[in-house]
Amino acid sequence: MGPRRLPRVLLPAVAFLGLLFLSGLRLPEVQLSACVRGGWPCGWLGGRGATAPPEQDGKPPHLSPTSGSRLPLPRHGTPPPPRAPRCPGQGFQISNLLAAFRACVTPEGEILLQEYLAGWKELIKLIDTLGAAFGLLARETQTKMEILEGHRSGPHAPHYRTLQAMVAFELRRGRVGLRVLPPDQPPSGSRTLLRLHRALKWLELFLGKLGRSGAEDDPSQLCAEAYQAALAQYHSWWVQQAAGLAFLALPSRRELYGLVCAEGEREAQAVLLEAVGTIAGVYNVTQQLYAACGLLELP
Repeated sequence: MGPRRLPRVLLPAVAFLGLLFLSGLRLPEVQLSACVRGGWPCGWLGGRGATAPPEQDGKPPHLSPTSGSRLPLPRHGTPPPPRAPRCPGQGFQISNLLAAFRACVTPEGEILLQEYLAGWKELIKLIDTLGAAFGLLARETQTKMEILEGHRSGPHAPHYRTLQAMVAFELRRGRVGLRVLPPDQPPSGSRTLLRLHRALKWLELFLGKLGRSGAEDDPSQLCAEAYQAALAQYHSWWVQQAAGLAFLALPSRRELYGLVCAEGEREAQAVLLEAVGTIAGVYNVTQQLYAACGLLELP
């Protein structure tokens, strides 16, 4: 039996990867309460003589995660790149993924949650194509998206239009649960999106490696390297071993390139790298906001 067929025999062992891949196992509890005052991020507490931002009209100041950021933001006002090819009859359309994530970041650097979730809907279709071992992962991701959709359509919907507004609202109301998840509250949008955010980095790295790969490169190894860099630190040893088995079931490099329906390998690589740049722009804005608010290590 060839090594690529082994995971299909061991699917029961691999399947539970999907249950935990984005669920975010409990991380070591960290003292984050010191980073928040009155429900607002207190980066100013570490500076001498610094004071909290003043309130305006009785309301907390608007979070401005992009000021002073060293992370690159999406560029606006530049001509869009050539339209990505479409694949008739195929569920996953990279053109739809690019359109959603390009529309995700406003000129002011805010993340629109509706467009962010639209981009993830396309990523779920991509995950579905990676093989049966990733089916539970796709369903777990869908569950997290439903939590965010519930917040967006709930009684506090106006606060869930953008990522920045959501984080500010949940911090101000004490809904995040900086050390533990409050048992009497549904999962917060901030905690839920953090799990998607971590997985987005994995996909960004994997697609980037795939877009720069050569004929001698094995997609299973590329995916494993991306996982080690982005997600492994949040998973137990057992989950990491299950992940390694799941990656062995990935389609071939040629099959993965076929998902973007490009004319030849060079065009496929260009389309993949264009998607990576777009995803990275969204990831960087989110990363900077969560870092500024002390939320990157939520349990």
